[in-house]
Amino acid sequence: MIRTVDAAIIVDRRFLLLIRRAKPPFEDRLVLPGGHVDEDDETLADAIAREIREEVGLDISPAAFRPLMILDAPNRDPRPGRRVSTVFIAEITAEVASAARADSDAAEVVIRDLSSLAPEEIGFDHFLAIAALRRARGV
Repeated sequence: MIRTVDAAIIVDRRFLLLIRRAKPPFEDRLVLPGGHVDEDDETLADAIAREIREEVGLDISPAAFRPLMILDAPNRDPRPGRRVSTVFIAEITAEVASAARADSDAAEVVIRDLSSLAPEEIGFDHFLAIAALRRARGV
């Protein structure tokens, strides 16, 4: 099993920060920023804070992330090996989000209204997390 982490970063209580993937799988699709847990990551929260720094250049404290859900379907990622993702949620302001920049696996940073996202534009199974956010927020 390969451990991964993803982040649902809420901007100003109703927008979601996403990245457009720069490479396969799901190249050009919108996804939650995240990635693989490294041996050096002390906790999963440390892993997601590191991934956010690497992918979008934001320095968000590990303490700001709280678990949202686990994505663990056997074929959720077409690459070899079973990947199980812990999805975290964090809330930031638009001012903080304005410093985000595409890096690592990201072709661009996209901030969208949570209600405007459609399953066909989302990669992996990340729409499951978006749907959970919508239910939790009454969107």
